[in-house]
Amino acid sequence: MRAVVLLLLVTVASAKVFERCELARKLKSAGMGGSLSDWVCLAKWESDYNTQAINRHNTDGSTDYGIFQINNNYWCKDPNFKSKANGCGISCSGKLHY
Repeated sequence: MRAVVLLLLVTVASAKVFERCELARKLKSAGMGGSLSDWVCLAKWESDYNTQAINRHNTDGSTDYGIFQINNNYWCKDPNFKSKANGCGISCSGKLHY
């Protein structure tokens, strides 16, 4: 559960573009499980460490949000898209503090 909360924390945070080591420190201090280097690599290639990154080019019409590109078809609720699920129980446009 801690990893999910942290994932959401840095996914929908207020506008912030992290530096690589800054993100690694933030994830580590929050107790992020798994391979820290994998999470940092994912953030680099999905959003270039940008918490406000948005991708609207998915073939199913869904949108990806945030530093880890959380998809509104499965993980967050977007009022402009009929989601299959809201697995994280959050709004895609929600704001959390990082």
